[in-house]
Amino acid sequence: MSVQPVSHPRAVRALWVLATVQFSALVALVAGILSGATGSSLPEAALHAGSAFAATLPLCLAVLSALGAL
Repeated sequence: MSVQPVSHPRAVRALWVLATVQFSALVALVAGILSGATGSSLPEAALHAGSAFAATLPLCLAVLSALGAL
């Protein structure tokens, strides 16, 4: 029995990337809210949110790539 990688249609891959971006935005939102709740200023909270987004997106894309979804 031969296992061949499945080629997903372009629309399916685009939806996976969109879901990844949305998940990363959710993580960034939570990080910004938690940072603001601890007393950080608005620019610091935005910086933490941006850092969380920038760290989450490549990680999620790498996981999807390793699973063969991309």
